[in-house]
Amino acid sequence: MNERYGNNPANLKHRITFLNPPGAIVGGWPSTEWTDYKSVRAEIKTQKGSRLFNSDAVQMQGKKIFGIRYKNDFNVRMRIRHEKTKVIYEIESMTNDDENNQWYTILVQEVL
Repeated sequence: MNERYGNNPANLKHRITFLNPPGAIVGGWPSTEWTDYKSVRAEIKTQKGSRLFNSDAVQMQGKKIFGIRYKNDFNVRMRIRHEKTKVIYEIESMTNDDENNQWYTILVQEVL
């Protein structure tokens, strides 16, 4: 992580769990439901201010940005569960910031 890029590890105060999709191999067998994969610490940012008003506000409801330390075993087919609120989010995009393998920025939308 690099403070120069605005990624502060002290902000990783939320616990999130990545969920494997149905059909993923768990314990040697394909699963039939979403299963826990790995829990990590994350920073959560909400869409607000001019960024929200410059876009279509109806589509931006329920969207958040998660920041986590880089791990190479996550993908966009997974979902994320916030451990405190138990809200489940669908991953829309994952970006390896500056391609330096230190920080992931993940755009998510709440699953209704």
